[in-house]
Amino acid sequence: MRLPVLLVALLVSASAAAGAEPERGFVDVYGGIVRLFESDVPQADFADTAATGGLRVGVWLGPRWGLTLRTWYYETDAKIGDSGPSDLALLGIAVEALARWPLDDRWAVYASLGPMLGVSTLDIEPAGRKEEEDARSVAPGVSAGLGVEARLLAHLRLFAEVHGSAAYPWFRFSDHRLAPRLLNVYGLFGFRVPF
Repeated sequence: MRLPVLLVALLVSASAAAGAEPERGFVDVYGGIVRLFESDVPQADFADTAATGGLRVGVWLGPRWGLTLRTWYYETDAKIGDSGPSDLALLGIAVEALARWPLDDRWAVYASLGPMLGVSTLDIEPAGRKEEEDARSVAPGVSAGLGVEARLLAHLRLFAEVHGSAAYPWFRFSDHRLAPRLLNVYGLFGFRVPF
């Protein structure tokens, strides 16, 4: 409970220190819900809903265009054939181009798009065995977002965003390989602090 309070205090103090200087960039801290959609691996079910959280740092290259580094993480359950409980985790890392369109002095909409790497692990408990077997993958993909932001204080903003990602990991186990297509949609809320 202390960590979220500390993060908010840090964001507010950073926004107060920014003063009236023009914005050079921003830091986003966000969380929300991820919905997984996967349909191309027979006898495997990656469709689930889980919590997610992340961080984005961006620099403005012009009045409305920026470049960002986004990271996010989630853990969820999966069902693989007749195996026991399975766990999937993904750390997404994306470099995105971001465009922002102010609607007025308080509101703006933005969109982002770029390539990503999905660093993922899949732990399964094969049927009839007690020990888990795990596999790791670093896979390419794509990340995109569409959001709206509102100025809360002079340099503190709230935002809501729909984010989507697609990654194609390869998991190698002792007796088989698994290559799911991880299609995810995220509903996100967070704080944006310009600097």
